Amino acid sequence: MIRKKTGKFMTVLLGAALLGTAAFASGCSSAQPDSQEDGTVVAHVGENPVYLDEAEFYTRMLQEQWEAAYYQSFGSEMWQAEATEDGQTLEQVLKSDVMSLLTELHLLCAHAEEYGVELTEEEQAVIAERAENFMESNTPEVLEAAGATAERVERYLTRNELAGKTAEQIQSSYEPEIDEEAARVGKLTYCLFSVTGTYDAEGNHTPFTDEEIAETGRQAEEFAARAQELGDISAAGEEASRTLIDAYFNDSTNGGTHEKVAEAVRGMETGQVSDPIETEDGWYVVQRVSDYDESATEDNLEAMEVQARKNYLMELEQEWQQEAPLVIEEEVWDTVQIDQMLTEM
Repeated sequence: MIRKKTGKFMTVLLGAALLGTAAFASGCSSAQPDSQEDGTVVAHVGENPVYLDEAEFYTRMLQEQWEAAYYQSFGSEMWQAEATEDGQTLEQVLKSDVMSLLTELHLLCAHAEEYGVELTEEEQAVIAERAENFMESNTPEVLEAAGATAERVERYLTRNELAGKTAEQIQSSYEPEIDEEAARVGKLTYCLFSVTGTYDAEGNHTPFTDEEIAETGRQAEEFAARAQELGDISAAGEEASRTLIDAYFNDSTNGGTHEKVAEAVRGMETGQVSDPIETEDGWYVVQRVSDYDESATEDNLEAMEVQARKNYLMELEQEWQQEAPLVIEEEVWDTVQIDQMLTEM
């Protein structure tokens, strides 16, 4: 099954994809967009109303994107297809993601002033231009389905950019405490002798025969012996014209390698080359190249800091959601249905 997650700020992705502009490239009015809105309320985030027009707009924009992404997998009946292990349809998944997105956007906008976030006149002018470009670049059918007008699109982009700028300010002002020793990583290099078979240009899979698997295992043993003899897996790889992969590891990260490979490396001496390590993918031969790689450690420290800032924002948003929970007007939200294709395939 395929589970589509919008991730944070799908509106930004919409802006980038549909308007051809960079995420968070422009801003919005420091005034709350809500003061300009009226209409049917589809939900509340705390006391803040979420209007049906906005919810339907994002529903149709995501619908268009998901149809492009998943039509080949699901076909024309994709929206009724089961998409999660608990039996939700793709329509239900999308609508759930829309509400999660709107909750996040409204919460961030509600806290913008608290973090001193506002947008310049220049940023507002760029938003107006983006809204015009959006109206010109989309078909009348899509605009009608989304209920899009230049005024509404500008308002939604306004909220989007205010939320993005607030999130950026929150993360940049947070200074995480990272244990530099925990960021320290060593280097390993491995070669995989795969037994997963082959794929043709159309994606058709041909599994290996028992004889081919046995031959692959023999090649792995020969390669391991030669790498051990040389004490250098890179030299052995060059001799045998084999592809080698570098990765970085410590006690808490596998560096993207197979779990068995990382486990074996942790028990090896620096410079040691392993015997073939059998996995479901095939056989790995690995060398523990170093216990400390300065450049990779610096990169890992930076990545840990970025992740810590993201986690801080996520925890803060969870606190806000407890204080201002999402309450959906189910009868209103049920009027937004995804029961047919929006785009022609």
